[in-house]
Amino acid sequence: MLIKNKRALLAGLAIASVLTASPLLAESRKDYTLSCSANGFTGTAYVTAVRNGDLLFATTTGYTIKAPRESQSRTSANLNLRVWGATKNAWSPWSYSNDNLQQDGVRRPVFVKASVNESRLGAVEVNFIFDKTGTDPRCTAKEMIRKF
Repeated sequence: MLIKNKRALLAGLAIASVLTASPLLAESRKDYTLSCSANGFTGTAYVTAVRNGDLLFATTTGYTIKAPRESQSRTSANLNLRVWGATKNAWSPWSYSNDNLQQDGVRRPVFVKASVNESRLGAVEVNFIFDKTGTDPRCTAKEMIRKF
C-alpha cells in the first residue's frame, strides 16, 4: 500500500511540475508605443503584444490623439490594428475601433485586438483615421515584434 501511494504521489508531482514549468503554457508580454502624424494630427497607440506558444496577440490598451485647435472637439476618429507573422508572411484581418475616438490630447482606453499563428518574428500595424471637416487625414505606424 505504501509503495502504491508513493507512486501516485510521484506521478502527481511529475504532472504538476510539467504543467507549471512547460514553456508551451508560459505566456510572455511586451509593451509597445506606436505613433504617426498627418496634417497636424498625431496619433499614439499603446499596444501590448502577448506570445503564448505559437500564437502572437496584439491588443491596444489606450490611445492619445493630438489635433489642431479647430479639430480638438471632434469625436469621430478611428484606430485600426492588424498583426503580421513571418512564418506565413501574412497579415491578420484589420480590427477596428468604434467611430468615437476623441482628439483632445488626453490618454484614453481603447481595446482593439488581433492575432496570428507565429512563434518567431511578427509585426503590429496601427492605422489612425483622424476626424476633421472635409477629407479625414490618415497615418500608419508599424513595429517589429521579435521573439521574446
